[in-house]
Amino acid sequence: MPRAYQEMPPLWWVEEEVKLSDQYPSGLEWLKTNRFHTAGEMAGQPRKDGRYYYVSMLGCRYPAHRVVYYLRTGQDPLTADVMHGADNPERDNRKELVLFKRKPAATPRWRRRVRNAEGKLVYSADLVNGFSTRDIERETGIQIID
Repeated sequence: MPRAYQEMPPLWWVEEEVKLSDQYPSGLEWLKTNRFHTAGEMAGQPRKDGRYYYVSMLGCRYPAHRVVYYLRTGQDPLTADVMHGADNPERDNRKELVLFKRKPAATPRWRRRVRNAEGKLVYSADLVNGFSTRDIERETGIQIID
């Protein structure tokens, strides 16, 4: 099931609030002091199971590994998953993080039915310029391979 990630705040704003740190397992350190934290403290709290860290910014909770990836690369991971490397079973954000884009699920074949230029019901995957590949193969005698 796909996850619904929130869009990250602008990079310039995140860089003003937190910085990358090798001192803490979340990989982040606060730069400013406010009523919730002081400058120099670890940014982020561990999840209940202790496996991941979350950082609260602008009233939203962001997984700390997504914020670390954002600061390292300057690119918002958007809907892609940020994964810890295979050599990182303890899920330490100070180590390498990898971006993993999921392949979209294939549309069921019964949902791909459309009508071709002649009005015949065919599957959209079988259409070439409005004609079904089966009709083209029948007329020309040439087999079309995807």
